Amino acid sequence: MSPFRNRCHVPPSRPLPPSLRVRFTRSDSGGNFVRLSHGGHVISETRSSGPRFFRSRASMRVVAITGGVACGKSGFARRFLDLAEIGTAVRIDCDLVVREIYGEGSFGETLMAEAEATGHTIRGSGGELDRLKLRELVFDNSRFRGRIESLVHPLVYQRVSAQLNGLSDRVRMALIEVPLLYEVNFPLRRDFDLVVAASREEQRRRLLGDRGLEAQLAERILKAQMPLAEKIQRCDLLVWNDGSLEAFEAQITHLYKRCETIFT
Repeated sequence: MSPFRNRCHVPPSRPLPPSLRVRFTRSDSGGNFVRLSHGGHVISETRSSGPRFFRSRASMRVVAITGGVACGKSGFARRFLDLAEIGTAVRIDCDLVVREIYGEGSFGETLMAEAEATGHTIRGSGGELDRLKLRELVFDNSRFRGRIESLVHPLVYQRVSAQLNGLSDRVRMALIEVPLLYEVNFPLRRDFDLVVAASREEQRRRLLGDRGLEAQLAERILKAQMPLAEKIQRCDLLVWNDGSLEAFEAQITHLYKRCETIFT
């Protein structure tokens, strides 16, 4: 069980200006206390009784980044890396690893055979894997989704572990984006879990507007995911990305400053 307890308050519906306030103090019980607020409105509070460390070497911290679709997981990781000195932090995106695996011919054939076993086809006109059909079937058919996850995630874990083991000693922090961290109990050894979250309405808006998905597919994707409230309850650190870019970046900058001693 994580030693952190999170209490998240939904921020105002209007975008938050860059005057978002972040305060870090020590609580009476000796743990850490972080409060994010604007105009007297508390956006989120995080209390901790102390960190949990499971790093593979004493000089590096491993942070698992998860959250909901269209919440800004990659945006968080990219901005954090921009703040860090070159070579002291790395980002590993499990979605990119999955795409690499899907692109390998032998695994593509396995996916198509699994789909056909359920009475569906995800073959393109030329016999190749149709990524769009695959995505639709994954979100439409929970049995197929579970089968694919059981096949692909051990491979993802192997490749992520290999990348971590091959990092330079200069690296002080590894940010691992794992969208299904809790859903598949991804066995990554890490120091902290960080959730990037947003309201359901904002997720839907981004899926439709920014990614150009059809409304029906967007709804299927949202319904197939673990509720964000459950992820928030399980995480160590929470970044709420429902307002302005300035508010989002203020939280990232705050967390980076709390981590600066790691990079020195």
